[in-house]
This record gives sequence, structure tokens and C-alpha cells, in this order.
Amino acid sequence: MRILKIFIISVFATFLGACSENDIDFSPINQITTEQVTSSLELLENAVVGNYAFLSLADGKYGYDRTRYDVTEYMSDDVILNQWSGNHFSYSLTYQPTSASDRSQDFWQYSYRAIYSINVANEGLDNLIDLSSEDEVKRDQLKGENMFLRAMFYFDLVRVYGRPYSHDSPETNLGVILCETSTGNEGLSRSSVKETYEFIERDLLESASLLVEQKGNVYVSREVVLAALSRLYLFMEDNTKAIEYADSVINSGRYQLLNSSVYPGSNRLEPQSNSETIFAVRRLETENVGRYMMGGMMHGDGGYGQIMVSSSFMDLLFKNPNDLRVNFIDPQFQLDADGNKIPDPENKYYGYKVVESSSIPQYWTQKLTYQNDVPMLHSPIYFRLAEMYLIKAEAYAKTGEDAMALDMVNIIRARAGLEGDQLFSTANLQNYDSVLDIVLDEARLEFAHEAHRTHDVFRNKKTMDRSYMSWQGWSGPSAIPFTSNRILHQIPEVEMLKNDNLVQNPSF
Repeated sequence: MRILKIFIISVFATFLGACSENDIDFSPINQITTEQVTSSLELLENAVVGNYAFLSLADGKYGYDRTRYDVTEYMSDDVILNQWSGNHFSYSLTYQPTSASDRSQDFWQYSYRAIYSINVANEGLDNLIDLSSEDEVKRDQLKGENMFLRAMFYFDLVRVYGRPYSHDSPETNLGVILCETSTGNEGLSRSSVKETYEFIERDLLESASLLVEQKGNVYVSREVVLAALSRLYLFMEDNTKAIEYADSVINSGRYQLLNSSVYPGSNRLEPQSNSETIFAVRRLETENVGRYMMGGMMHGDGGYGQIMVSSSFMDLLFKNPNDLRVNFIDPQFQLDADGNKIPDPENKYYGYKVVESSSIPQYWTQKLTYQNDVPMLHSPIYFRLAEMYLIKAEAYAKTGEDAMALDMVNIIRARAGLEGDQLFSTANLQNYDSVLDIVLDEARLEFAHEAHRTHDVFRNKKTMDRSYMSWQGWSGPSAIPFTSNRILHQIPEVEMLKNDNLVQNPSF
């Protein structure tokens, strides 16, 4: 299956432009043509399996998963860079978007390659006729998986290049180019944010209607799509539907929160061994590219280790030092000649001296490394059960059901080892001004360094506080309001030059 996956990518993904079949340099491999692939259910099954690979596809050093991470997580307040880097991820980290960024260009082009390949496979599936009833079920299942994948690529695209749905007017704010077919897409304009979200919604609803097979969590089953719909509706501020779909996943019985004894080491589990994972992109040890993996900047064992956990996040986490999520932090302690940690009463977190780089303490995250105890190996998680509880919490907070929101938060806090007065109630908000602020901080704690935080801040019309970024060489703003043009990535210059109908995002 792995060999066939690579073969299908070679056939479908040989172009660079958005949705276009132009400029394809196609040479049949082993004398199998695209026409033959798209007229065979068996080969189309391999094509769909190949489409999963786009979620981690590498073109050179960096894969889609790393590129997606670079243009989202690095904009959060959970990270700090210890020195200026010539890598173009710095444009994201410093909120200086540019159309010349190769990270933005890679993200755009990887996404539209995948969308083109998905559309080719879908058209082949739609054209299959005179199938047995068993093959019809298989065809529908494959199309359902494909539709989910297309929805995910578009959901990522619109959150990088378009304003959050909650901002101003989603009817007029620009989203991205929408391609429902593999042909006739030259010169398309950007759809609105609202049109893009509605496109994603249609894909997910159709996907849910087609899926019947319960597959493992590195493939798409109906519950995976329901989880995606729950997140989508939360972003669209349809809180009732967000709760409904989150409940459908929770009540499916397919997933369980990891217990408190296993959870602190969950980064070391393969997806198939993690009862909480709803959908993940499986990375094998043979696919480990070390420092170029998704967490390559976030830890020094096998990676560069140039991006550390921010003091802002550490302050929040260590409000309760017994919080089990402390275990995801990997402090690099200074040692004396005998190999012992050196006491430091000024270190308010650990009480020991920590190695510094450019005056920044080396607190690394282990969230993205050590799968099967292998440095840098990590299978990116798209959805896990804890998110369903916190989606409900946010939706309840926004509909005035504070007690129910706090009940959801407390499920996650109790799993993190917190108890008694460390849990919330309407009579014990622990100095927070609102229940929504509690929910957002809990989501920050739970999903730190999992590429949630940036979206959560801006879609909730908050300001990203980067005032802790005050080291020599920092060139970004200390605060980024949700109204800023800096939160939008620029459409890559090469795409603008190819399409006169593309409108660029406003400059910061």
C-alpha cells in the first residue's frame, strides 16, 4: 500500500498552481495512465490512500505538516524564538507577512496539489457505473474519505489567508479559491470567507452521509467528520450545532480520554495506541526526517531547539505546579561538575538554574517528539476527544450556560490531576472575569503547541500579547490586535503573477 501511495502522488501531483491542470509534466509510470487509474475502483482506492499522504507530503525537506505548523503555531503566544532565523518561518513568528515567504508559498501549493488530486479521484469515483452493491458501498466510502480530506485542506487555507468567520463581514471578507472539479479553474477569483466555510460544510456533510466503515484513527470514519463539523460550527459561531456534533462524537463510545497515569506520556504513543485520538496523520520511523519534522524547531534532541516555551505560557501552567501538563515541558537544567542540578531561588518554576540562549531559558516542549521514544518522530493529531469537551465548554459559555461550561472544563482539569479548589464553579472563578476566559485558558493549557492557540485568540476577537518577546533582535510587535492586517498571510507572489484575478491581502 505504501508503494502504491507514492505512485499515485507521482501521477496526480506534478503541478504548482491553484486547482489548475496546466503546466503538468506528465509521464506515465509503469505505463499506467491517469485514465486507467480513474476507471478502476481498485486503483482509485489506492489513489484515495495516496491522498492521505498529502497531509505529510514532503517536497524537499519540509512536509505539509511542518509547513502548516510554521504558518499557524509560530504566531501564538506560547512560543519564543531564541535568535533571528533566516528561515522564512520567521515572517510568521514576527507577524511580518510577505508574498515572498517560501513557507507561505509551500503551504499554498501543497494544499492545492492535494485538492487537485482529490478532485481527480472524486471524478473517477463518480464516473464508475454498473457496480455491484458491495462495490457501490466501497465507492461511497472512498468518496466520503476524499471529501473530508478536501474539507480539511480548505479549512486550513481559509484560516491562514482569510479573516476568521467571526470578524466583520464574512460575506465580503476574502477567503480562498474554491475548486470543485479538476478542470476549468484557470483565473478563478477568491471566494468570500462565508462561501469558503459553506463549501467546507457541504463537503463535510456529504462525507458524513457516505461513510459507513469504522476505520482506525489514521483513516477517516464518520466520527472524524462529526468532530470536524463540531469545530467548524464553533468557528462559525453556530454554538448549538457545535455542541450537537461534539456530543455525537463523545457519545459514540469510540474514544476515551487517556487516564491521568498515561496522559503525561501521550506524546510517546502511536496514534493507534491512543484511545483519545480521533484522527491523526501517521508518521512511521522510516519517514522521520529529524530536524525537518513538524517539531524540528521545538526541541533540541534531534531538532534545532531554537523555539522555546514562552514565559507567558509557563506562568499560566505553573499556577498549579501539580498540573500533569507540566510533564510536557522539558527544561534544560544547568548541571554542576558532579552532574547535579544547581539550585536557583529566582527560578519560580523549578527552583534550579536552566541553560539560557540569548537570555531565554531553554524550556522545550515534548508534545511533538519521542513517539515510540524516537527523537523528532511524531504523528500530527488533527482531532482528539479533549477538544470535543472544550468545544462544548466554549459554546456553553457563549450561550450563557456557565455552569455547564465549567463542568466541561473540570473534566479536562480533573484528568490533568487538578482537584478541590483547583476546579471551577460559578462561585469559584479563581479571579477570572468571565467563564469564556476560563475556557480559553484551559484550551491553551490543554492544546499548547498543537496549533490551536493562534486561531482561538483571533476568532474570539482577542489581542495576542507578545510583550514577553523583548530580546535583542526581536522585530515584531508586542501586541497584535485581532483587527490587524498582520494576522493574514500574503498570497504567494508566484500565484499572484499567474492569476490576474487574485486579490492580495492588505499589507500590514
